[in-house]
Amino acid sequence: MAESKLRHCLYLRTKSAYFRNAAGERIFEPGNSTACYTCLKTLRPLGPDGMPADAESCRTLERGCFQEER
Repeated sequence: MAESKLRHCLYLRTKSAYFRNAAGERIFEPGNSTACYTCLKTLRPLGPDGMPADAESCRTLERGCFQEER
């Protein structure tokens, strides 16, 4: 499935996602149950579409607000 290879949305942030790994990708830990995600478009834990902003749901083209980080 091609969508699983997508990077996270450009507008998704969490405390660790302001940093990048050696490959230059933002650091997201989908399994971290204490991570608090924010959408930079809304500045809330929900995206512009009213759906949760998190590491799993913010990496799909099905969301109209999604913009892949390059």
